[in-house]
Amino acid sequence: MAYPPLKHYWVDWICVAGLIALFFGVSERATPFSRQFYLNDMSLSHPFTHHERVSAFECIAIAFLVPLVSITGVSLYRAKGWNSKFIHQLGVGVLGLLLALSLNGNVTDALKCWIARPRPDFLDRCGAAKGTPRNVMVTVDVCTAPYGKSVLVEGMKSTPSGHSSIAFAGLGFLTLWLLGQAKLMQPNQRQPIYKFIVAFIPIAIATYIALSRTQDYRHHFGDVISGSVLGFIFAGLMYFRYYPALADEECDEPKRVDDIRPILPE
Repeated sequence: MAYPPLKHYWVDWICVAGLIALFFGVSERATPFSRQFYLNDMSLSHPFTHHERVSAFECIAIAFLVPLVSITGVSLYRAKGWNSKFIHQLGVGVLGLLLALSLNGNVTDALKCWIARPRPDFLDRCGAAKGTPRNVMVTVDVCTAPYGKSVLVEGMKSTPSGHSSIAFAGLGFLTLWLLGQAKLMQPNQRQPIYKFIVAFIPIAIATYIALSRTQDYRHHFGDVISGSVLGFIFAGLMYFRYYPALADEECDEPKRVDDIRPILPE
């Protein structure tokens, strides 16, 4: 089988580069809307955790590197060496992964700033000035920001959970990819249970990352659920952009270039 060179995906790669630049250059630095709040709101009264179970850097690294290493290893094994099949499988797999992560990251950050829900530890981040009424609605103008202004601003970006959406975008993509490579969803075919377990390990890791955000009091449960769903939606959209349905006989091979809809209008 002849595999098309990766230059056929050049528009997609340019979009990836632009989305990554937008994420780190603009989206991550955006200022959220400032909502009013009560100082006696118990749902915002948890302590600020200085040492997170999974940091932002660790979350991004896990969501990208675990799928990258897995896709590289499986593609190399199936191609039986460094050849055109391996390069094509790796290139398409990583392209889908990066699009899922970068699209999800920008949409998540936009929603965080628009929704602007305070985190469970917001009042600790705020450090309201003494004498501020506790039973009337106030704004961040009453905050002394004991941990710094940047920590206070981040405290207004609770919904959806970024850790959850990033974890499920990257690791959810990997689960779909593994299901396709092993053809585990083929009708009328029985597969060993251990293959399903291996394929769903990434989802288990993503679930741990998501739930850890409630243990660190960084997010409400609704934030974690919405973030997880959002991330998996982008994982599915980008996976099925480049790969056939999991029940397809050729689900382990990327779609033909002619079968992929242009990412930008022609």
